[in-house]
Amino acid sequence: MTSDSAAPDPADPVFISYRQKDGTGVATELAWLLRAAGIPVWRDRDDLPPGDTEARLKQAIAAGISGGVLVTTPDVVNSRVVKTLEAPQLLELHRDHEVFALGIINSVKTDDGGTDYDAPDRLLEIRPGTLSGVDQQSAERDGLLALIRSLVWHRIASLRKRIETTDQTFHLSLQTRNTPQVYDRTGDELDIRLMPSDHERLPSADGLRDLKDTIGLLPDAVTRSGAHRLRVAGGAHLSVAFAVGAALPSSRIGHMDVIDQQGATWSSDGEARFITQTQVQIADQGGEPSAITAGRPSVAVYVDLLPQLSDTAFTRYIEDHRPFLAAWRHLTSASGTLLDPTDAGLIAADVAAHIRALSNDNSNAEVHLLLRCPFPLALLIGRLTNTLRVVVHEWDDSDPIDGEDYRARYVPTMRLRTSARSGVIEDVLLPDAS
Repeated sequence: MTSDSAAPDPADPVFISYRQKDGTGVATELAWLLRAAGIPVWRDRDDLPPGDTEARLKQAIAAGISGGVLVTTPDVVNSRVVKTLEAPQLLELHRDHEVFALGIINSVKTDDGGTDYDAPDRLLEIRPGTLSGVDQQSAERDGLLALIRSLVWHRIASLRKRIETTDQTFHLSLQTRNTPQVYDRTGDELDIRLMPSDHERLPSADGLRDLKDTIGLLPDAVTRSGAHRLRVAGGAHLSVAFAVGAALPSSRIGHMDVIDQQGATWSSDGEARFITQTQVQIADQGGEPSAITAGRPSVAVYVDLLPQLSDTAFTRYIEDHRPFLAAWRHLTSASGTLLDPTDAGLIAADVAAHIRALSNDNSNAEVHLLLRCPFPLALLIGRLTNTLRVVVHEWDDSDPIDGEDYRARYVPTMRLRTSARSGVIEDVLLPDAS
């Protein structure tokens, strides 16, 4: 098999080559981290019917791949498919096309416990030194993340010219509820996909941890692309949408368009500020100035922008947390009707100003944020909260694991620190499904 002469499309997926017997765990972790970072993945277990293992690379190349990762494990020496089909073909693509990214994840250890960097050539039965120029990382979490960082930078560098010669817009797709598959890709610069959850309402805690470890790449990816605008499409849990927005503050890229599921555009190009023509109003507020606290005080903001009344979960939250809140505020739409997407920038600015003011008025308090709003607004509000500390919550009306209180509730999902250099997600608070 020889590689096609046409250059690969850098927006296409990355192919993962591995030995199922001892490489499945590493390949699975790598695949989910790549998806969380925005790189689509071509992997046999997700994208081929049973029995088509030997055809996987042929089908992937026909569909289009932008790179490959050779997962080198001790038993790969016994894989005819990897040694004689996949590794040679991926190497040929890498040699023939500068845009084709190739990396190695190596789980083989030396006698002293270090990574055996000679193992890939030896186990794949390739001339010694052939893979010496390929980015090779260990199979530990830090090694996986180091390789993903390289693949993201390579992808963005390869797409920069396309962005410059079109509309100078960075296109980002975001989904947390779909089951990711190679055919779910959009052709955008990045397609962020998280591990689906077994819970009927809440996101996957493992998926959030993958996002925590990769979201720090996102703002640099956008700015490295040379884009002047950002366009986001898809759908996600509101806590994830807010976190992605917070990772892309207006100080990094001025204009953001968010496309909702009906194709309407919600845009923002401003900063947090109170709007003369009020967009949101304070429906209720309160607090305990002497609230019980150890360290930084806490406040809560309920952003309730849908026209139908649904206060049960918020009421329960205040009942459970009142002694610990220095202040709380319930914000609703000033219009009381369905929101107009053309007002999105003003709405987001007004909401963010209320959030910032409540925190500032209470000694830079940590904000517990309860969102009930359209997906685009969660993103647009998030990008205007730079420097704030926020615990973002998800709504959950599933049956309780214990107790007899069947009311809907808000569950803390992530702690965000929007100015953190390593990424906005400081902690994942959502417990594992078990």
